[in-house]
Amino acid sequence: MPGCYKKPIELKIILLFFLIPTATTLASQSPPPPMVGFLEAQPESLTITDNLPGRLEPSKDSVVRARVTGIVEERLFTEGTFVQKGQALFRIDDRAFKADLQSAKGTLARAIAQKKLNEANVKRYRSLVASKAISRHVLDQAEATLATSAADIEIAKAAVTRAQINLDYTTVTAPISGFIGKQEVTVGALVSASSATQMAQIRQVDPLYVNIQQSATNILKTKAMLQKQEKVQESPGVQMKIFLDDGTPYKYPGQLIFTDVAVNATTGEAVVRASVPNPDHFLMPGLYVRVEMPVVTLDHIFLIPQEAITRTDKGNILYVLNNDNTFAPRPVQIARSWQNNWIVSDGLQPKDKVIIDGMLKVHMMHAQKVTPVPLQERRKQATDGNKQPEKAIKPATETK
Repeated sequence: MPGCYKKPIELKIILLFFLIPTATTLASQSPPPPMVGFLEAQPESLTITDNLPGRLEPSKDSVVRARVTGIVEERLFTEGTFVQKGQALFRIDDRAFKADLQSAKGTLARAIAQKKLNEANVKRYRSLVASKAISRHVLDQAEATLATSAADIEIAKAAVTRAQINLDYTTVTAPISGFIGKQEVTVGALVSASSATQMAQIRQVDPLYVNIQQSATNILKTKAMLQKQEKVQESPGVQMKIFLDDGTPYKYPGQLIFTDVAVNATTGEAVVRASVPNPDHFLMPGLYVRVEMPVVTLDHIFLIPQEAITRTDKGNILYVLNNDNTFAPRPVQIARSWQNNWIVSDGLQPKDKVIIDGMLKVHMMHAQKVTPVPLQERRKQATDGNKQPEKAIKPATETK
């Protein structure tokens, strides 16, 4: 009877031996180290910019006004066209001004003639005084009259000049070069010098100006950057990118002209002005634009994607690969965010291999080692893996 129980027990032991896997088998079936994407840290310089709104303004804006009173006889320009400085724009009735000029010239001629007569009298009286035919008092009066006639000539010359200027003002000319708008007065209208009648407006649109409201803090940073680069405070070398209201970049960069000397106490901002080239007259005054203005340049910093850094109460950490494919946490200092990156100012060394993604799976598996893959290659693999292969379509067969 004992022998009957021995065989089943041995059979169970043999079966249990084959069912229990060996340690070697378990090791061979353990999952491989999880894959992580990494970037090699490379130091770089980065110019931080502010994206600010602004409105375009003409660099020169001049109102054409009447400088004499009269009736407008002729308009000499086409509305909306480009005019040159000094170009004739309007003609005012000049008949009265021509008469004034002729009168002034006549007065001048009379003063000149009177002076000649007085000179002759003085010459004659001097000889008579020498012979004691007349008293010295008579000669003194003649010399005073001669001096008065000389002054009358100067007054008459000034009157001629004034009359000529007023006559010239009857032809209204462009004070600056630029695009002229619509006429504000029509032919036959009375314009007045006393009320400075506005006749048209000219705007110079090349270059244009854009005024920007920038915070005082960033203005100070910009000034510090310029001083570091050994540039003057309002250096024209500071260029700004210009974007149209729809986000389209403008092909010409703007240049810093000046920063206002005072800060608005209410807003904490100051006006910054930039000059924008407009040679093809594409831009127009009054348009809203956005200006990408440099604030400060940061040297020897690292741009690290935001998903690589964990922000905790104790600080910011990321994970760096070791040569044996292990990894270690590294505390770092963050200066600020930039686009989709953190700007790391301290804690990294050039060529450090920073793990960007895959750490969630590493923590879930409690893995001690990883399989590092360059980030671009890993993301390409992920993209390719999401693509579903197309199923082949079998040609239809003819059934009999």
